[in-house]
Amino acid sequence: MPLVPPVQPRRTGQLFEVKSGSRTAVVTEAGATLFQVNWDGVELLNTVNDDGYGGTGGHGQILAPWPGRIAGGLYRFEGENYQLPVDDYAKQAALHGFARWLSWSPKEHAGGRLTMATRMLARPGYPFCFDLEQSYTWTADSLVIVFSATNTGSGNAPFGYGCHPYFTVGLPTVDTGVLHIPADHYLETDQALNPLGPPKPVQGTSFDFRTPRPVGPAHLDVTFAGLLRANDGNAAVSFASPTGGAKITCTYGPEVNYIQVYTGDTLPAEFQRQGLAIEPYTCAPNAFNNGLGLLRVPPEGSVRVEWAISAS
Repeated sequence: MPLVPPVQPRRTGQLFEVKSGSRTAVVTEAGATLFQVNWDGVELLNTVNDDGYGGTGGHGQILAPWPGRIAGGLYRFEGENYQLPVDDYAKQAALHGFARWLSWSPKEHAGGRLTMATRMLARPGYPFCFDLEQSYTWTADSLVIVFSATNTGSGNAPFGYGCHPYFTVGLPTVDTGVLHIPADHYLETDQALNPLGPPKPVQGTSFDFRTPRPVGPAHLDVTFAGLLRANDGNAAVSFASPTGGAKITCTYGPEVNYIQVYTGDTLPAEFQRQGLAIEPYTCAPNAFNNGLGLLRVPPEGSVRVEWAISAS
């Protein structure tokens, strides 16, 4: 059954709780947004609104059918030109797709598992159709998130997926948090955050977090690539308190090719640097133009992405 909050949310619709023992996650009807993850009494997510509204920061939102920005909202796919609505006016781009603003419904909600679903129909600039699902399942050691998308249209469709949680380990700012990103490369960008070319080595740059170290005062809004993976094909990124008292680990399946890390410096002043966005992406920003990681999904074809959150 849906979780009924003390005051009914006005912007994000119903809230849904998925629980296992002393661990709880809360997901919103709007966008199937991951609003809260409470791990044995400790909240892992930094949220800026009391009803799960992602706002301009995208807190906890699903980013589909593309993560990041499409420069000018313009792209060309299979010989046709398309114009998406420009909703990031500062950088003149189409930002983070449409799925985060759709109404999602529970398809399954029982036994420590919640699956939210929606249908994304054709619209100007993106005349493609998908059935979308995202499930949240508690296991013994993690909250597992699985996203799937099925092309219900009659032609190939460009597609990418991302998710936008902001993590906290109980610090006033992210500066002293210890970050570990096992990635050999990053994407250099212009001032509008459009990738300028193929990935570059992190060696010798301020983006080298292959050895855990504090975030420091750096203003990060950077895409990491060349993820170093374990034998099972998974990659893991961690964020920890400097004393070792709290540590969050995100584990990503082989479908996740890029990690976007954002310290929140362009958020409203009262929210800046309070949480660290660690965002799994299947493709690079502006992938509809640069093709980095872009998926071309055939009719009746599907995309599946799995990742997980754990704490210690």
